[in-house]
Amino acid sequence: MAKSETAASDAIELEVPDTVGSSQQAVEIVRAFIADGSLAVALNARPFGEQVGDWGRVLAQIAHHAARAAALNGQMADHEALAAIRQAFDRALSTSQPTMSGDVRGRVRH
Repeated sequence: MAKSETAASDAIELEVPDTVGSSQQAVEIVRAFIADGSLAVALNARPFGEQVGDWGRVLAQIAHHAARAAALNGQMADHEALAAIRQAFDRALSTSQPTMSGDVRGRVRH
């Protein structure tokens, strides 16, 4: 088996959120992995079309979920986690220019 096939089959994926299964319509818009220490991201940019600012709303909601998870795991209070996330986001957005590669691909049905 090729290395890429082994890595893909051994990837640890999260479960689909409960509300997705009972939804009349659901579209996956982002999938992210830490692979060999680097962020690997797949995006479905089609749902927002030219409204790219909606990604800001999505990222903010993800930040709130991450802050809540930190609080539920006993790491820190929601507001402390959100402040840390915001600080790291602002720093990374203003100073980082990640190396990115990719292309537009089709969607996969499971």
